[in-house]
Amino acid sequence: MGLLEFAIDDGLNPKKVASTKGGEYHSPCPACGGKDRFIIWDKLNRFFCRQCRKSGDEVQYNRDFHGLSYKEACEKNGLVFKKRTFLLDKKTDQNDFHFEPQVVAAPPLEWRKRASSFILYSQEQLKKNSSALNFLFKRGFSQEAIEKFHLGWNPNSLWLRRSQWGLQSEERRLWIPSGVVIPSFSLSKNEPIKLKIRRNEWREGDNLPKYVEISGSMQSCAVYAISLEKPIVVVESELDAILVQQFVGDLCCAMALGGASKRPDAENHRLLSRAPVILFSLDVDSAGAKAYCWWKKMYPQMKLYPSPVGKSPGDACVAGIDLRKWISFAVL
Repeated sequence: MGLLEFAIDDGLNPKKVASTKGGEYHSPCPACGGKDRFIIWDKLNRFFCRQCRKSGDEVQYNRDFHGLSYKEACEKNGLVFKKRTFLLDKKTDQNDFHFEPQVVAAPPLEWRKRASSFILYSQEQLKKNSSALNFLFKRGFSQEAIEKFHLGWNPNSLWLRRSQWGLQSEERRLWIPSGVVIPSFSLSKNEPIKLKIRRNEWREGDNLPKYVEISGSMQSCAVYAISLEKPIVVVESELDAILVQQFVGDLCCAMALGGASKRPDAENHRLLSRAPVILFSLDVDSAGAKAYCWWKKMYPQMKLYPSPVGKSPGDACVAGIDLRKWISFAVL
């Protein structure tokens, strides 16, 4: 059975409102009620509530709304979870494998100073916002990890003069949207080199991205701790990397690309080349599959290791997967 059938059996009476993503249906939410806030994309077998923000596939539906364990949700009505796999693109252009890693400069000093102040401000704001904290807790983050990796909250979108942050060109403003603040730091000096915001205003179908990288951020992969003797887990988002570091930081290091098409800079390349093992855990989609062909060619010690549930390690954590056990199986 699919999500639509589950919703019908539960008496939600979903109504088709659009052909978006193969068919979009609206109904009350099984958790928080309402009239049409619960969205089902039939062909994708995905759901999302605009009010309580619950989302996932048919397995997560049964876990959230029927109180089933992961195993029980998979087995319900013959639903069998399939092993996650990439459909690799065998036609990747061989010319793509010519790679000369670039030396990337850190942001200007003024940018780093402003970023440091903004991070401290956002940490204080997060302490005051129970909704933002609960979002992070539900995604699997511990209080200790939230503080250790300096996650924060920006309550209001800001439009600033770029010169205030040491950036040139005043033709456009520096946009810092409202949302979860995700900083990255240099490993050598522990200075902020990148800021990302998971937008609070983002909704499905939004023309603007869910994650916004603040102008001036260093164009480099985010690395969380480093040891030339430990495996490196390569993921797509910084939040996924922090989760990996939280659960298995003693066994491996995490590197976030910030996007499936991103490539490592010279320093990243040096670390990756010397890593004993690299686990490739980008999102399970066509972009991740295409990227894997390039990465495997560049780093022979890389192993394909997609999330066992959902698209990413973050999805797996929300679904109840023990990230430590999952990664330990590959590195021990």
